[in-house]
Amino acid sequence: MSVNLGKNKKILIIQIILMAGGLWFYPAFAQNANATSIPNISGFEEKLDAFDHLLNIGVVAPLTALALTGASFLSRSSESYNKDPSNTKLMDMARKNLIKAFVIFLSCTITVFVFDFFEVMTSYSRILVLIFDLVLSYSLLFIGFAYLAVAAKKMYLTQAR
Repeated sequence: MSVNLGKNKKILIIQIILMAGGLWFYPAFAQNANATSIPNISGFEEKLDAFDHLLNIGVVAPLTALALTGASFLSRSSESYNKDPSNTKLMDMARKNLIKAFVIFLSCTITVFVFDFFEVMTSYSRILVLIFDLVLSYSLLFIGFAYLAVAAKKMYLTQAR
C-alpha cells in the first residue's frame, strides 16, 4: 500500500512540473496582432475575426483536460464505487461520454490551432477561411458540451438512487 502512495506522489509531482512547463509557453499563440494586421479589412471580416478570437487554445485546452480528468477519475472510482449493476452501467456510459467529449475537444483544439495558422499564412479569401473555421470549431465545441452534459446527467442519476 505504501509503495502505491509513493508512486502516486511521484506521478503527481511529474504532472505538476509538466503543467507548469505548459503554462510557461501559454502566451505563444499562432496569431499575433502585428502579424495579422491587414490594411484593407472590411467590417464583416473584422466582426468575424473578433468572433474567431473568442474561441482560442486557452479556452478549448482546459475543456480537453477536464474531460480527460473526468474520464480517468470515473475509470478508477467506478470499480469500487457500487456493486449495483444499474449504477455500474450508468458510470460506464458517463465514462464513455467523457471520453467522447475528450476526443471532440481535442479535435477542436487542433482545429483552432490549424485554422489560426491558415489565417496567418493565406493571402487570398481570408473570409472563407474564417467562416469555415468558425463553423467547424464552434460546432465541435458545442458537440463536446453536449457529451459533457450527457455525462453529467448520467453521474447525477447514480447519485440520485
